[in-house]
Amino acid sequence: MKKPLIILSLALIFCFIDGCKNKSTISEVEDLNNQAQIEEGFFPGADGVRLFYRKVGTAVETAIYLHGGPADMSDGGYELDALAEGRTLIAFDQRSGGHSELVNDPGLLTVDHYLRDIEALRQHFNLEKIILIGQSWGSGLAVQYAARHPEFVTRLLLLSPIPPARNPYWDQRTEKTNSVIGTEGVANIGRLIKEIDTAPDNQVKDLFKELIETIFVGYLTDISALDRMKVKYWDAPPEALRHELIAQGVSMTAHGDCDLRPVLGSLEIPILVVEGAETHVPLEATREWVSSAPNARLILVPKANHITWLEGDVPKLFKQLNMFLEGQWPEEAEK
Repeated sequence: MKKPLIILSLALIFCFIDGCKNKSTISEVEDLNNQAQIEEGFFPGADGVRLFYRKVGTAVETAIYLHGGPADMSDGGYELDALAEGRTLIAFDQRSGGHSELVNDPGLLTVDHYLRDIEALRQHFNLEKIILIGQSWGSGLAVQYAARHPEFVTRLLLLSPIPPARNPYWDQRTEKTNSVIGTEGVANIGRLIKEIDTAPDNQVKDLFKELIETIFVGYLTDISALDRMKVKYWDAPPEALRHELIAQGVSMTAHGDCDLRPVLGSLEIPILVVEGAETHVPLEATREWVSSAPNARLILVPKANHITWLEGDVPKLFKQLNMFLEGQWPEEAEK
């Protein structure tokens, strides 16, 4: 397994709610002032890998949310229901995460496999056009899918994206986040990863919670913001938590070797990049996402750190994001 520093790329390692039903379920929840229909179930991903999805709303226009990590939908997938206002929002646990199939072969955890899973989802729901929303690692998947299938993607919303290239951005990010976490915290991350790998199932959740709370010192101004999440990063079954650590080490290494700037340069569609104004992640890399694409803009969210949907004025942020998804640039979006 890679050193724990690879995990600090974020969107992270996580989880999902215990006791997921094997059959599709329909329920109703209040989304802002509207009632949004929620459907959960499974669809066949690339090569038949069984993937769990969550669909909010029934509108024709559809946005697909790609969580970070690679982990599972707890990484924002349950926090963004307000983006289903006037459209359908589909999120899914990527392979080897949450309630999706756990893939043991590292050769089946390549970026190509993750991109083919997105295409399998599009075909499964018979979607002619889609919006892609990517969180951290998911942002990298979003731009690569859009470049591979430009005929299907109308716009990209990229939340706290990973560095667009290894040099010099990955090292800068690791150095900065490690300095915030501290030497003791970084050492604790390594210890916890080893313990999770061998601990009894009844201890894994608590160890994983400690791991996430240690890592997120580098990504949140107030660590207690994690308590506001509808589904916590550590709420998954023990087997899935262990497996996500393995999958992330394999997949993030491959993704980290990519230079996404030429890919961004090939995209003409509108791209909105979002980052917290108080993020510990060096903003040079975030701005590179914007400057590399011909039709991209940036929003820096006041009083928010790297997880923009947990800190700062979240209702205002959702209004801005919905404006972009509807086809307009928010006033605060910088060229």
